[in-house]
Amino acid sequence: MRFAHISDLHLCTKHKSENIPKIKRLIQHALDNGAQHFVITGDISDNADEKDFVVFKEILKKFDLLRSDKTTIIIGNHDIFGGPQTAQDVFNFPAKCMNTNYHERVAKFIDHFKELFVNTIRLHDELYFPFAKEFKDVLLVGINSAAEYSRFKNPFASNGHVSKTQRQFLKAILTKNEFKNKVKIILTHHHFYPKNVASHSSERTMWNKIENYTMKLRGKKKLLKLFLESNVKLVLHGHSHEMKEYFREGIRFINSGGSVDNGLKDETSLFLIDVFPFEVTAEISKPSLKSQNITTQEKLVVSLAS
Repeated sequence: MRFAHISDLHLCTKHKSENIPKIKRLIQHALDNGAQHFVITGDISDNADEKDFVVFKEILKKFDLLRSDKTTIIIGNHDIFGGPQTAQDVFNFPAKCMNTNYHERVAKFIDHFKELFVNTIRLHDELYFPFAKEFKDVLLVGINSAAEYSRFKNPFASNGHVSKTQRQFLKAILTKNEFKNKVKIILTHHHFYPKNVASHSSERTMWNKIENYTMKLRGKKKLLKLFLESNVKLVLHGHSHEMKEYFREGIRFINSGGSVDNGLKDETSLFLIDVFPFEVTAEISKPSLKSQNITTQEKLVVSLAS
């Protein structure tokens, strides 16, 4: 089965209108190259504006993708808290976050994209995450890694955390006997980069240090332990705006955070991932501005045989 992995769309009609045609071009490119299911790992909106969710729903409708069997979506921190757009916003942002009803925002996100949560596997009616979708050889499991706001632990509303309750339900899903032979793929927004490793550069700069403090996922070790015990082989995420693949504890991680909002005027890219019972192949692919022909930058093949 071929999956298209996209992340961090950061739709904002006022400040980032250029992202709309970039998203459309990227979706068309994925479809032209055989994508059967789209995985979008958070930050649909740049500023938690529900108008952006409506815009994206219309894009999905245009491509006949507003269907649970065609698209899987999870929430990112920007979908809950947004982010500062202007210099004045920087000063107002902490107060905005403090006044944001976290659980209400999550519920509204789910309601906007309710078509994509049809026939999902959940263990509690009132908890939207984690959820799972079952395919022939694959189990997609979505989690909410966006932490609630805290002046000390999450001062910029960009850090991540997966609650104990969510981890317990996650374990219950992953260890179900009927999923034993499935290729288990975790979908999360936040990255699992090792501590003190800069994302965009191997050099330690002041910005890297700030980024590691304000964009980290707390409790990574507990999640990694759970993934290992549950035979998870692949994790898809975004958050850091780059396209990269890395490994932790033998688990493969793919980041598509640089798909759209990457600082480049026209360039877009995605991961095309083919999943077989005992193997996964992944390609970083981007549409040509002159044609829709595939441009493969890197091809990665990993055996999933235990």
